[in-house]
Amino acid sequence: MNIFVIAAVLSLGPIALALVFLYRKLSSQPDTEVAVDQCLVLSLEKYRPMERLLQERDFLFLAAQPGFSQRLGRRFRTERRRIFRGYLRNLKKDFSRVSLAFRILIVHSVEDRGDLTASLLRLRVMFTLGMLAVEGRLLLHAAGLGTVNVSGLVESLQTMQGQMRLMLTPPQATTA
Repeated sequence: MNIFVIAAVLSLGPIALALVFLYRKLSSQPDTEVAVDQCLVLSLEKYRPMERLLQERDFLFLAAQPGFSQRLGRRFRTERRRIFRGYLRNLKKDFSRVSLAFRILIVHSVEDRGDLTASLLRLRVMFTLGMLAVEGRLLLHAAGLGTVNVSGLVESLQTMQGQMRLMLTPPQATTA
C-alpha cells in the first residue's frame, strides 16, 4: 500500500472525530421557546440555602458538642463546600440558560435593543467576576478563613430575569 494513502486515511480520522463532536454539540442545543419559558418561571429561592451553608455559626455549634474532633470539623467543612459547589454549578447553568434566552429575545426583537445588549454584557461580566471572587473565597474558606457571599450572583440572575419579563411585557395601550 502506498504511504500517501495511509497518511491520507490517518489524517481523516481526527477530522471525522471533530465533525462528530461538532454535530453532537450543535444537535444538543436547547429549544429556544422552551428555554425562554423555563427561564421566566425559574425560582431563585432554591439558592437561599447557599447563604447560610458556609456560615461560621454552624461550625461553632458543632465544635461545642461533646465528641467533637478536629477531623470531624474538617470533614464537615469539606462536605459543606462540596454541597456549596453543587449549588454554584446549578447557579452557573441557570445563568447561562437565562443569558441564552435573553440573547435570543434580543436577536428576535422587532426593534433595535442596544441598551439591553449592553445591559446583558454588563451582567455577564459582573457574574463572571462574581464567580471568580466566590471561587477565591472558597479557597480561603478551605484554609479556615472567612465565609462566602453569593447574593451578588443571585441578584445578577434576578436582574436578567426581570429584564426578560419587561421585554416580553406588551406595551400598555393608551386610550384617548
